[in-house]
Amino acid sequence: MYVGWRGMGVILGICLLFVLLRYFWRRGHGWRWRRLWRSRVWRWLPLQVVSWPRDWYTPLRRRTLSRWQGMTCPRWYHWPRWQRWLPVPLLLVFAVSGWSLWTEWHSFVINDSLDIPIVRVARAADTAVTNIRAFDKLAAQAATDVEITRNESDVPYVAFIIGESTSRSRMHLYGYPLANTPNLDALAAKGELAVFRDTIAPATATVAVLRRLLTFADLESDKPWYEHHNFIDVMKAAGYRTWCLSNQESSGIWGNVAQLFASRADEKHFTQLRESHEDNGTLDEQLFSLLDEAMARPAMKNFYVLHLMGGHGLYYMRYPYIFTRFTPADVPPPQDQLDDKEKLEVAQYENAIYYNDFVVSSLIGKFADKEALVIYIPDHGEDLYDNGRHFSGHVEEHPTKATCEVPLLIWASPAYRAHHPEKWQAICAATQRPYMTDDLLHTLLDLLDIRTPEYDPAKSVINPAFDATRRRIVHGIDYDAELK
Repeated sequence: MYVGWRGMGVILGICLLFVLLRYFWRRGHGWRWRRLWRSRVWRWLPLQVVSWPRDWYTPLRRRTLSRWQGMTCPRWYHWPRWQRWLPVPLLLVFAVSGWSLWTEWHSFVINDSLDIPIVRVARAADTAVTNIRAFDKLAAQAATDVEITRNESDVPYVAFIIGESTSRSRMHLYGYPLANTPNLDALAAKGELAVFRDTIAPATATVAVLRRLLTFADLESDKPWYEHHNFIDVMKAAGYRTWCLSNQESSGIWGNVAQLFASRADEKHFTQLRESHEDNGTLDEQLFSLLDEAMARPAMKNFYVLHLMGGHGLYYMRYPYIFTRFTPADVPPPQDQLDDKEKLEVAQYENAIYYNDFVVSSLIGKFADKEALVIYIPDHGEDLYDNGRHFSGHVEEHPTKATCEVPLLIWASPAYRAHHPEKWQAICAATQRPYMTDDLLHTLLDLLDIRTPEYDPAKSVINPAFDATRRRIVHGIDYDAELK
């Protein structure tokens, strides 16, 4: 309806524009212009559209000329008042609709209201130019001069899996009724997986999270995020060969930050080159072959970053048909009272979590025979009609309990646990501590015995000096006081 009113206003405005053009051309140009206008343009307009503006503007012009030439215009004065003033609301409608269309142009195009070839081409060109400028600016500002003050790292394989839109409250591993994490449940039962119970994201949108998750920037930072050192550069300085493998977009309004970090790696590979407004449902299992290729060419020390699509909407696009395990009839109370459409969406999300369990456990399995450490953390959680709200998704400006609470999982191979028993003990002892993932880089450095001037033991969740009293603020909201 909203777009319809805007469209109506634009149409009315175009009609008035034709009338004005005709008026001025008749006054300022010769007979050739008038003949061309009448024969090729004026006749295009329906008679009902042009008859009233023609009748209105003709006496208006005569009245104007009468002031210069002493002419009279009796017809004008015999018009009803409503006909004289009718153009005013029409012009207002045109102005308001035009302003609305201009200020919301991007959303008007994105929602496919103007999804025609010429618009798609223009949009792609505009996006490409914007992406290039934004990326160049970010790359120029990114800090790169990493100083390593201590380096005793000897773990040959480290993998950092970044999930997407995954709430821990929706995982069986964390107590959800549906059995949607069978593989991770099995790893935890065998004592190979440390499951952190009180971890939250520093924001509820991917870009905002990555700026802190992958750098030393955190809630207490007093300078822009891009002036802090990042995961990739620190690991490279510590002697690791770095790989970035991603199933997310390679560019775009929501992809430039991730692309910036990926560009810092020794090698980067995307399952498909696409921008932020494209999503063809490429499955996360496409990363398996990319990881196999990377692991076939190992260095002495290897660091892999794997970026998943995880549980991002549209949920039914995140898993293959064979992983359709849950239906609306399986949705547990109290959400079994939702309407059919909402229950279907909940079931689709649980299937996405079920598939995500397969993906994450399969990636972990590739390191089973190596000395390796694997960390899994999604960027943020997801709302699924929680607490009576008829909403699914996530909004950065409105963090909720579900969008803040995320799983944090650390898996250690048998070889790692044998060579670093004290580290594994520290990991398992820290699973109940309150943590926010903007300080995850400190924990990684602690796990690998790497130190930089920015490292702070109070921000490493496995360190005895960890500060468990730190306030966890998400978009101005105190999580522990207002959301937990």
